[in-house]
Amino acid sequence: MSLSCGRLLLPWGRQVRMTLGIRIKALFLDWLFICAYLIILLLVAMTVFLVALDGIPDFTHGQAQWMATLTSVVPIIVIFSIMEGSPPFGSWGKRKTKLLVSYRGRALQRSVLRNSLKFLPWQLGHMSTINGIYRGFDHLSSAICLALSVILITSYIGMALRRKDGRHLADLIAGSRVVKSP
Repeated sequence: MSLSCGRLLLPWGRQVRMTLGIRIKALFLDWLFICAYLIILLLVAMTVFLVALDGIPDFTHGQAQWMATLTSVVPIIVIFSIMEGSPPFGSWGKRKTKLLVSYRGRALQRSVLRNSLKFLPWQLGHMSTINGIYRGFDHLSSAICLALSVILITSYIGMALRRKDGRHLADLIAGSRVVKSP
């Protein structure tokens, strides 16, 4: 069975193990990319709030949840899905470290699934924090979202470190694999 990366065809059965250092460097560069996006988002939001609205409005619990989801998590999922689901099949960090994501079948659809799962712990962390601010951090839903977030991210990291192919749960479900660029 082969893996599709646009015109590039990689053998799916090939065991490709990147060094931990390369994966961490790619992760760090992607973290910088996300931080840059969030800083730009903060600057735009503060400009709108302070100039157009004459101050930061009060938000309900639901509005805060939706705002965090629709302005930070969803755009990052979309950006990463496009970068990893179309040529050259890598996020900014992966491209800089000469890695790419290979998929079984339709790359863009699988990339959306992969990135939705990959960023799910971040979304659960947002939900836990926002719920904690509005209802208290000892509220059951805050604790559940936090626990799920920590369990997922721990399992992702543990799987990526222990598996010979370096795949984590999101990769297994989406039918993807991070490989070295040819």
